[in-house]
Amino acid sequence: MFFFRRVESESIKFDLVIAEMLFFSYACAITRDFPGSAPLISMSSITSDVAEDSLGSIKHYSFFPLVVSQNTDRMNLWQRLENWVSGVFFMSWYINKLDAAVRVYLNELYGPGSEDTIGDCWSRNSLSLIASNSLYSYPRLLGPNVIEVGPLHLKTPEKLPQNLQDWLDGAEKGVIYFSMGCTKKGKSLPAEIRGNFLKVFKELPPGYRVLWKWELDGKIPGQSDNILTQKWLPQMSVLVFIMQGGLQSFQEAVHYGVPIVGIPWSVDQESSVAKIVDAGIGVRIEAADLNSFEKIKSALEAVLHDKRYSNNMKKLSAISHDFTSRGLDQAVFWVEHVARHGGASHLRPATADTTLFEFFCLDIISLIIVLSFLILYVAWSSGKFLRSMFGVSRKANPKLKSS
Repeated sequence: MFFFRRVESESIKFDLVIAEMLFFSYACAITRDFPGSAPLISMSSITSDVAEDSLGSIKHYSFFPLVVSQNTDRMNLWQRLENWVSGVFFMSWYINKLDAAVRVYLNELYGPGSEDTIGDCWSRNSLSLIASNSLYSYPRLLGPNVIEVGPLHLKTPEKLPQNLQDWLDGAEKGVIYFSMGCTKKGKSLPAEIRGNFLKVFKELPPGYRVLWKWELDGKIPGQSDNILTQKWLPQMSVLVFIMQGGLQSFQEAVHYGVPIVGIPWSVDQESSVAKIVDAGIGVRIEAADLNSFEKIKSALEAVLHDKRYSNNMKKLSAISHDFTSRGLDQAVFWVEHVARHGGASHLRPATADTTLFEFFCLDIISLIIVLSFLILYVAWSSGKFLRSMFGVSRKANPKLKSS
């Protein structure tokens, strides 16, 4: 509340409001009464169905997999059907849940009646910045007001702490980096699964070393000498990255050319690991298969010894460097552009205000079908009428009949 009181008392004006896509409705509602009329930009680290659709870049679920699915962009009939049904249901559910949460928030903050201010929020979205690109999903048709500028968090690696540098230098064949990110911590792995990884790492041939992100003090029970654990580890260029499929870790692995063993646990990790496998830059281990020592070992050995994974990753890494070299400049340009011109209605295509029925030309197709049937019916009726008339003529004129 202090923030709102200060904005009101000092009549602070904003040139632009940038809001994370998941909280865009909140930002839209609470900034409506700010002095002036600042344009809004939504931003997301992943492809944003709701933001992109509202800006006219309507997703075609026959060719673009839902972010929580294992599908690729080459789906069979049943996968496309599943993707469409899931996509439509998920979007409807998500928008309803988000709007309901915003209405409750506004009602508590401003009182009854204020919740109606979110009605046209998504139409106020001037532009969407995506902190990713098609390397981490699939190419899709985008309007001029949806800009892929990511990844934005990649920087030139700083000098490593000496203990890590010594550990890397002492690995003759290479280093394996094992991290489950922040959603699934290493300390939370069941003892059996943790034991399987420890056994796989212990049996690695001489010359391989392992960096393990471990959140507790001290060593892991049963830890072998070729494993180094720390509570935090900088993402670095290593030989193989064993991870959960988080987008930022995925982006870092591609940028630095590190093949992946992906273990998806939830949400967008499913689609990220599906993309990893489809691009031939890594392998997938199902969470249920972590109870199998053999399956973990087989997956790791495949990525270590099959050169296809490292070769494919090198190609994607080169592309990633091209994209990243211009991403930040693009983001700055578009932010300044929207602020300078008070919005970006000039970039908004007519598809932003259409329906799926019109977008897929079902109205035109329906009209063509109806007119075609009408023409065929008229032709059939005319033929039937002429045949009946000709038959009556022959009966009425015996000479015509005999001839």
